[in-house]
Amino acid sequence: MTAKSKRIRRTAEEARRVILDAAEKRLAENGPEGIRLQEIANDVGISHPTILHHFENRDGLVLALARRGAEQLSASLMTAFSSADGAGRDMHAIMDRVYEVLAERGHSRLVGWMVLGGIWRDDPGRVGFLQELIDVIHRLREKEAGAAGDPQPSRDETEFLVMLGAIAALGDGLFGTVVRRAAGHFDDAEYARRFRDQFADMLQNLLRGPNDARSGRAAT
Repeated sequence: MTAKSKRIRRTAEEARRVILDAAEKRLAENGPEGIRLQEIANDVGISHPTILHHFENRDGLVLALARRGAEQLSASLMTAFSSADGAGRDMHAIMDRVYEVLAERGHSRLVGWMVLGGIWRDDPGRVGFLQELIDVIHRLREKEAGAAGDPQPSRDETEFLVMLGAIAALGDGLFGTVVRRAAGHFDDAEYARRFRDQFADMLQNLLRGPNDARSGRAAT
């Protein structure tokens, strides 16, 4: 048996994971158009029919990849905001995680490509999942406002702030480079980093109560 013909035995769960890992690598390197089943099969060392067995078709693989990215990001954010540090206490690290998934790993481009191509379908198990994060953040804001003797924040305000962060991060991953170039910053990684930091500061101060916001980053 030649090395090329040897197949690694994997459980169904392991096979799905390595296929999704290979698909995400191609997504980050080449965008959604780079997700090609035969090339991914070659990368992983499996047959093309094996991918079809696990995901039915290319759209099924793309949907599974998008859902995994959303679930990983959601779990990371829930953990961060459920910590004892309070709302917005480590917004820079949180935004780094968001941008890592959406921009660096290519998930903003994937979502945009799926929506425009008619591939996107709402997952009944995840519709409204952002509400969970909004609820966690709002409870923290209420607790901190009460401790500081400040007026209680409105839930609408918390919801709008979370949605602002989500839309801005998705947009940056999709066409942030284009917007920065229009502003005269061509392939300037440092400027992109400064924008991310400024945006994190803005969200951090808005999520805090008025007493904390006046003290700026020193309160972190």
